[in-house]
Amino acid sequence: MFPLLNDPVRAVRIEAARVLARIPQGDLDNDLRTLLNNGIEEYIASQQSSAERPEAQVNLGNLYAARGQTDEANSAYRIAMELDPAFIPAYVNLANLYRMNHEDTAGERVLRKAISIAPDNAAVHHALGLLLVRTGQTDEALQELERATRLDTANARYIYVYAIALGSSDKVKQAILVLQGAHNQHPQNTDILSALVAYHRDLGHRKAAVEYAEKLNRLLQNQSR
Repeated sequence: MFPLLNDPVRAVRIEAARVLARIPQGDLDNDLRTLLNNGIEEYIASQQSSAERPEAQVNLGNLYAARGQTDEANSAYRIAMELDPAFIPAYVNLANLYRMNHEDTAGERVLRKAISIAPDNAAVHHALGLLLVRTGQTDEALQELERATRLDTANARYIYVYAIALGSSDKVKQAILVLQGAHNQHPQNTDILSALVAYHRDLGHRKAAVEYAEKLNRLLQNQSR
């Protein structure tokens, strides 16, 4: 990836800088550190050229967050919210920044505000559900995670996370039902299959566990070819 920072195509250089931005500076020698910092400066300049767009401010916020520049990230996300109060990615990313800094109370306020603006946005309900799981508000967390799956029925990750939350709440049979439906919709998803194997095994459903394990093994073998 580092050689791409010297690519003649600017778009390639700045994308490489974005991806590599979270690497700690202390892990790099002087030449690589200089190369990366030049790429990051070029990326920042590219986003600042469109600073009036909330998308650019969120991109800057994500870069700053990756580099541990919390104040700068917070400022960029809030500028995005000011530019377009209905731009939901700014709220979700700001809440994630609060999560990284162990400030879930502030993150919860941000996500609830986002839901008041966009009540049918699956990503916000999913993010709030995860936050509520972390803070021990299990019943409401399950409601939020389940709502995300209904708002975005094609998102396998949302269904999987909801099922795992059910299982962690001692609702394993319900989790299995959710996962079986998810498997029918996403038969190539290894996370869903792995969870089905584990839950059936834990309940002593040997036949079902073996059946799903065989499916999982075949899928993994096909992916490795």
